[in-house]
Amino acid sequence: MPRPQTTNPETSPAARFGYELRRLRMEVRMTQSQLGRRLGYTGAAMGAIERGLRLPQQRELVEQCDEALGVNGALLQIWEQCRSDGNQRWFYEWLEVEQQALTLRTWQPTLVPGLLQTPDYARTMLAGRPGASSDDVERAVEARLDRQAILTRERPPMIWAVLDEMVLQRPIGGAAVMEGQLNHLLAIAEHPRITLQIVPLDAGCTAALRAGFIIAQIRDGRDIVYLDTAGKGQVTAHSKEVRNIQLRYEAVRTSALAQNASLSLVREWMQKWST
Repeated sequence: MPRPQTTNPETSPAARFGYELRRLRMEVRMTQSQLGRRLGYTGAAMGAIERGLRLPQQRELVEQCDEALGVNGALLQIWEQCRSDGNQRWFYEWLEVEQQALTLRTWQPTLVPGLLQTPDYARTMLAGRPGASSDDVERAVEARLDRQAILTRERPPMIWAVLDEMVLQRPIGGAAVMEGQLNHLLAIAEHPRITLQIVPLDAGCTAALRAGFIIAQIRDGRDIVYLDTAGKGQVTAHSKEVRNIQLRYEAVRTSALAQNASLSLVREWMQKWST
């Protein structure tokens, strides 16, 4: 079955619900109009939901839709998850920022940034989430790859990614996954708008070891920060907090190797993973 052409499910809870509704509807070979008639709605109304324009607020409607599709509670479960995700507006707010970013500066002390991950690396990371089913993981991987589309758009953002050397050493998914991921980093670093630098373990840098972050400069010239914290992220444009993160970024970048030396270190670790 061809992949549904829908809104990126990572952009909002409503987009995720619409994506899943369309997927389930297509699996049972039902049109929007047919489903709408069973529920007392027009096909256009169902199309609006599938495009992520709104998340249904009435549980009864979702239950009726679930029954009409014969999916035994699957759609209702997705709806409940999306309602819960609606409380994580920081994540969807950041995705909107990312889409309009002119530049992205990131520091990651533990993992490869999501925008630079391979499918296998991302799959290993996402599979570690408590309670995630294999279907949940595959949908999340697909959504993450969709998110990476900003790297290949007509005018992609300038990206400066600074990683701790431990990112190259941590065995995420095993040797083959790590070899593939590091090979991908080498390939993507050839892009003229992407700069990759590594902070070596012997640098003694402690400026930002506790958490990673991303600084996005958007079209109006403002810098907006995404900060990793335990259990959730934080998005802020508050000048004092942004300035603090900017200073931390400059501190870790000062400790990083130049790009050529950084790529040599990535290549060295890739060869170690290949043996």
